[in-house]
Amino acid sequence: MSQVTAFYPSRKKGLIFQTACLLAFSALSGMALFFSLRQQIGAYFVLLLLAALVLFSPLPLLGYQAFALTKARYLLDRDGLHLRWGMRAEDIPLESVEWVRPADDLAIAIPAPWPNLPGALVGTVTVEGLGPVEFMAAGREGLLLIATPHKIFAISPHSPQAFLNSYQEAFEMGSLLHIPAQSVLPAAFLAQVWGDKLARWMLIAALLLTIGLFVGVSLAVPGRAQVSLGFYPDGRSLPPGTAAQALLLPVIGLLFFAIDLGGGLFFYRRPSYRPLGYLLWGSSLVTSLLLIGAALWIL
Repeated sequence: MSQVTAFYPSRKKGLIFQTACLLAFSALSGMALFFSLRQQIGAYFVLLLLAALVLFSPLPLLGYQAFALTKARYLLDRDGLHLRWGMRAEDIPLESVEWVRPADDLAIAIPAPWPNLPGALVGTVTVEGLGPVEFMAAGREGLLLIATPHKIFAISPHSPQAFLNSYQEAFEMGSLLHIPAQSVLPAAFLAQVWGDKLARWMLIAALLLTIGLFVGVSLAVPGRAQVSLGFYPDGRSLPPGTAAQALLLPVIGLLFFAIDLGGGLFFYRRPSYRPLGYLLWGSSLVTSLLLIGAALWIL
């Protein structure tokens, strides 16, 4: 078996940016939720609750981008190139590589895919004269282009010259084995999860229960002036607050559903860890049922 050389993209700037965005959106979403629950049912309450949901929505994408950047690598041996970026994987036989060169050497300007964020320069653009160019890079600095018969890949190893030298050495030595070309897309992985009946029905059931909890609590809250959301250790009820605080239950349900969904997808990738994915998705279902029971008790 030929020796594999691993190259990694620069991660520092991207992880700092993504971590800062995660903290900022989490804090703003939490503040909007906190202030919404202190309002009486009305326009301000609805606007603040919607703001909390909107600010929460980028968090799964930012979390995936940070995960993808942490796991990103470019593997090179005398048989082929193996590009990895999150759930995206591409195996390219070395004989299928037409050329590798810095992007700055081309006379054609290559536009960046949208959105162009630090640490997450991913996506495909079509360039006249080159065809489709797929980015699997942390940024434009040190960008290298790998041409194949069907597509050009743009990568950003931390040491582009070292990558070029290693590629030249592997090319001169020639391939020992013919590796099959393989392309794994995140959409194909999600389709695999959706094709699993057990996973599909657990996720559908948990989502429907979470939506039902939100609808039920939203309909019940206007008819109540105050509610108590807990008990003291001696069994006495906590002081009642505004009825809008009961909407904290579906928000908690949505939060747990998002966390369990992401965690389950992470573990589902490997067959040996797949039971942990089922466990997380099943726990989301149980959490939704418990929150529905709590809502029925409170309201």
